[in-house]
Amino acid sequence: MFASTTQGDDSNPGTMEKPVKTLARAVALAPRARGRIFACSEPFLEGFTLPSGIDLWGGFQCWGQWRHTDNLGGLLATIGGSRHNDVPLTVVAAQGEGEVAADGVSTIVDVHLFAEFAPETSPDVVAMKLQPGAVVEVLRSVIEAGYAHKGADAMDWGLIDPQAPHGEIGAIGKDACSAAMVTGAPAVTSVCGSLVSTGGKGGDGTPSRGGDGADGSPLPTPNPSNAGLGGAGAKDGAGCEHGRDGEDGASGAPGAGGQSGRLTKTGWEGVPGSQAGTGAPGQGGGGGGGAPGGRSACGNAGLGGASGGSGGGGGCGGKGGLGGAAGGASIAIFAHPGSKLTLREMRVITRQGGAGGRGGEGQSGGQGVQGGPPGLGPPMLGEYACRGGYGGRGGKGGYGGGGSGGPSIGIAHAEEEQLTLDRVTFEIGPGGPGGIADVEDETRDKANRGSDGFAAEMMRFSP
Repeated sequence: MFASTTQGDDSNPGTMEKPVKTLARAVALAPRARGRIFACSEPFLEGFTLPSGIDLWGGFQCWGQWRHTDNLGGLLATIGGSRHNDVPLTVVAAQGEGEVAADGVSTIVDVHLFAEFAPETSPDVVAMKLQPGAVVEVLRSVIEAGYAHKGADAMDWGLIDPQAPHGEIGAIGKDACSAAMVTGAPAVTSVCGSLVSTGGKGGDGTPSRGGDGADGSPLPTPNPSNAGLGGAGAKDGAGCEHGRDGEDGASGAPGAGGQSGRLTKTGWEGVPGSQAGTGAPGQGGGGGGGAPGGRSACGNAGLGGASGGSGGGGGCGGKGGLGGAAGGASIAIFAHPGSKLTLREMRVITRQGGAGGRGGEGQSGGQGVQGGPPGLGPPMLGEYACRGGYGGRGGKGGYGGGGSGGPSIGIAHAEEEQLTLDRVTFEIGPGGPGGIADVEDETRDKANRGSDGFAAEMMRFSP
């Protein structure tokens, strides 16, 4: 069968005078045993499958007459301009019985297989794949894999859900002289999944003194700035104190970077970065102190003063950033178990493995909110109660881990005995860089960046 992209037509019979246009059509017309396909030195932009037992010869000039050259001047097949094909050439076991079974070897001569891009369905780029039962001998040829796909960057939370829920506003204290015991404003709680932030209860108002406000939680340990402490109630001639503002929550821990991966019969399985930790909720503000009532404030010795407002709830912590995807592998030849491959006078070329994807930015923490105001003061002269403190802001989610960089591998195989190499030159590109941990990772030394890929002429995998 004769094939030419410039002069052929797939409706032709595949003769020298009337070649077909595609290699796939030439394979369909060729005899199953000891068939032979002659291909012009032209780019065949297709991926096709070759059954063992059919030979493939490239390197022909076919303008005017078919004449073979040994200069490897033409491309046999590329995926350039199309990302829908898996690999340029897939060799499968011999098809049919009898004669085919006795001569199920495909000889491939003077071709340049070049997988320019990884397909849409996989981050890996592979130039030639041998399925179980395939038997191939390749002579005076170049098998070249292009650049693998970069792993996808994780989307930042700012583009999905920018901010965690805000805290709960503090409750208002009760008015003076409204009861013998004027109960302080109740504590408010911000529910953040399994975690909570509570604004402290306001101080009570009694006839003789103001009660202290409760502390906001979670209370930091240690707490040198006295964040979130409840305010003292008015007593012994001293006025009440407002509740202290709560402390902001801690940022979430960064996600782990993806480390390396493994080669399997389905291809390279890189390790993506992991999601980062959620930020801690902000501390609730402290409750405001209460005030005394009695005869001096209420005109009635049995009535309590105004009660304090409760502290505002802290904002919820932001969700942790998502992990970046792993980069793909650049692999020239992928030989499945049960296949046999002979290479003579060959160049095996790979490009760089795919870079790991960047880890995503964490979600911003929710805003801490104001504490509640105190109850209204006494109708007569007397002490006023105090307000609750502001809740702290929720901690920002950590940055997600970067994905692992993909490798660059000349020949991926399962068994040493399936390979015969004679005068083979390897030109192996570098592994892809690991995904960066965050946008500020200019020095690429953050602990949660992905690992760099590696380069290897040959690598075994477990079936």
